[in-house]
Amino acid sequence: MVTSIIAVTAVQAYWISSAWENKEEEFSLAVSQSLKSVSIKVQEQEISDYIFAFQQLIDSVGTPNDSNFTDVFLFMDDDISSNLTSFYAFGILEEDYNINLSEFNPALLDENIKDYKKVKTTTILSKDKIFNRENRIATSINKLKTVERMNLYDQAIYRSAFTDYSSAIPIHIRINSKELKLLLDQEFNDRNILTDYEFGIYNNGLATKVISNNYSEKRKGPKYEMPIFTADKDGSNPYKLIVSFPGRDQFVFSSILSVAGLSFFLTLFIIIVSTTAIYQIIRQKKVSEMKSDFINNMSHEFKTPIATINLALDAISSPKSQDSKNKLAKYVRMIREENQRMLSQVENVLMISRLEKSSSPIQFADIDIHDVIDDAVRHIDLIIQHEKGEINTFLNATKTKFKGNLNHFTNVIVNILDNAVKYSEKKPIIKIGTADSENGIELRIRDEGIGMDLSTQKHIFEKFYRQQSGNIHNIKGHGLGLSYVKKIVEIHGGDITINSKVGFGTTFTLKLPCF
Repeated sequence: MVTSIIAVTAVQAYWISSAWENKEEEFSLAVSQSLKSVSIKVQEQEISDYIFAFQQLIDSVGTPNDSNFTDVFLFMDDDISSNLTSFYAFGILEEDYNINLSEFNPALLDENIKDYKKVKTTTILSKDKIFNRENRIATSINKLKTVERMNLYDQAIYRSAFTDYSSAIPIHIRINSKELKLLLDQEFNDRNILTDYEFGIYNNGLATKVISNNYSEKRKGPKYEMPIFTADKDGSNPYKLIVSFPGRDQFVFSSILSVAGLSFFLTLFIIIVSTTAIYQIIRQKKVSEMKSDFINNMSHEFKTPIATINLALDAISSPKSQDSKNKLAKYVRMIREENQRMLSQVENVLMISRLEKSSSPIQFADIDIHDVIDDAVRHIDLIIQHEKGEINTFLNATKTKFKGNLNHFTNVIVNILDNAVKYSEKKPIIKIGTADSENGIELRIRDEGIGMDLSTQKHIFEKFYRQQSGNIHNIKGHGLGLSYVKKIVEIHGGDITINSKVGFGTTFTLKLPCF
């Protein structure tokens, strides 16, 4: 299960990473296409404006001083079925107005104003008249001639002339920031690139005056560049349009947020469910082990009194014992004590079950904590004397009354004292103290026994749990005592905490409300 979780998480992480990279590539491609389109539009718009101005100038000058064909192209086509021959002539007519451009603007080049027109001629001849001996000149059946202004966008000579002219003009005169931003906005919007950007045109690596309002030399985010304007005569292109996107990562992230978020949520859900399942499996395994220990301990605890009762019954059955009243009384008392011992153990188990189900409500009355302590000490005193230990009391509380159940709370203190005796390798030394607290009474029971590590302290109040040191039967018990203690204290509206260190003993602190 853990391997599957790791594999699923790794696959989802890889998928999200791949989606991120794909979106970045898609973004970069869209930006490059936008910048290329902007560069072409700027170039075409500039040449278009130049041609328009140039044509207006030519139209205002009047008729040209000189005209001649710079190039002529001839084509011939025979049509056998109609007995006709067609001649096609295409030419470029150069018209020189003999006016220098510098006369209009000193900043312009020292060249004459020239215009170029396309001339088309179509002549259709009859074949039988081409070789007429009487008239060697062919007779035209139909002759068409057109003269029109050339498509100046496609003429290299205009472009070359304008390139030479424009290369001497500062970039901020050829295009301004507002025009460039308008074109960029249009292209970016068409490609759904809806994030902030900064731009600037660079000349051989140096920033020009054509920059965005938020332009900074230290650009944040990834940058993209594209050559802009026609190359110079030597083939170099000094101008580059550079655009940076400070918020690109956020924009790319937002584009995959919905799908990636759903994937992350489902993966997290799988991890939580699987982790919970693993935790429950481990917890149930521990509970199963504790229940098995409990059954083993119960079996061991019942085996001894049952064996004792059987021996006593065998002894009573003996004729010798029947003749002695003292022996009969002794064996009967032994049977009664062992039977009471088993009954007490069963009552402890049933008591925990009733408390958890709340099927038997506890009756409360006004009791004194010091009286409860004295009663509990009397119950445990014989055991302490047998172990040659001692119990010291420091009853300093002034507010000693509280609402509780005398029998149950006596059992609480007896259980804690009994554990202090059982888990002491030396003579048990126990200190019991009371003091006034902010909201009631504070009771502390300290021993100098073997103590507990942190792991044991976390589970000590759990049902069936027992500290395991060597053979689990070395110390008798069912793992129910402290679980019962905590339950009773909580029913009384109190709180119990533990402070212990291995080799230095344990301190139980009970806080109870008083009146």
